[in-house]
Amino acid sequence: MSIMAARSDRTLRTTCEVVVGQCRVLSQEDISMHPLARARVVVLLDDLLQVIENPTTSRAQRWTHLLENRDLVRNENRVRPLDELTRELAENNSPAVLQRLAAARAATLQASVEGPLPMSVNTQFGQSLTVDYLRATLVELAVIADSSGRGTLQPAALRMCVRLLSQALGERFAGQTIEVRIPPASAVQVGAFGEGPRHTRGTPPNVVETDELTWLRLATGLTTLDEALDQARATASGTHYRALERMLPVVPLQHIAG
Repeated sequence: MSIMAARSDRTLRTTCEVVVGQCRVLSQEDISMHPLARARVVVLLDDLLQVIENPTTSRAQRWTHLLENRDLVRNENRVRPLDELTRELAENNSPAVLQRLAAARAATLQASVEGPLPMSVNTQFGQSLTVDYLRATLVELAVIADSSGRGTLQPAALRMCVRLLSQALGERFAGQTIEVRIPPASAVQVGAFGEGPRHTRGTPPNVVETDELTWLRLATGLTTLDEALDQARATASGTHYRALERMLPVVPLQHIAG
């Protein structure tokens, strides 16, 4: 195995561990969850289990494209398949049954990822690296965990999502006008739609800084920049930082928050 392949395999395994860890917490009986949220966990795990059994050698899409394609169906005013399945499952099963289904799926996933995994997979949202599909699923699980109560969202899951969502923001809005800081997890520079200076060295003139949990909520549409600033969960400086509002959310997930 080459050094690059070994590194990719380690990244995949680490991501699997984080996803499984978050799933196990969300499937616990003593976690208070809305039936739709519990059903969503089951649907996400079913989808993930199907995907890892469907390898491909086709070229995988970029991480940012996967996020966009997972939201594309909703943007085109068509029913998102995961949303429809979630509603049906919640309507036809009791909370106790949903909890047992989630626990069973989490156990199956844990067993599945212990064996060999394909590097790329076919999904209903296009070809994807397996690690990227796991990450996209994790972002949704993290939003569900955050909305389910204190202690449900695992630190490793939060840290990984923060880095992934800031990476997606930087790729989507490349530039050097605004620096978004989420210490200690990440920092990324973005443009401002052709406005403002191009930062090259030293402290940038336009900075938005927030904590990890607030960034998860900003990046997924659970809160707004104004709300974060008003509640002192974020700070901002410069004359162009408000351009960040036009870039958020990175992926809108308000509809699954419960």
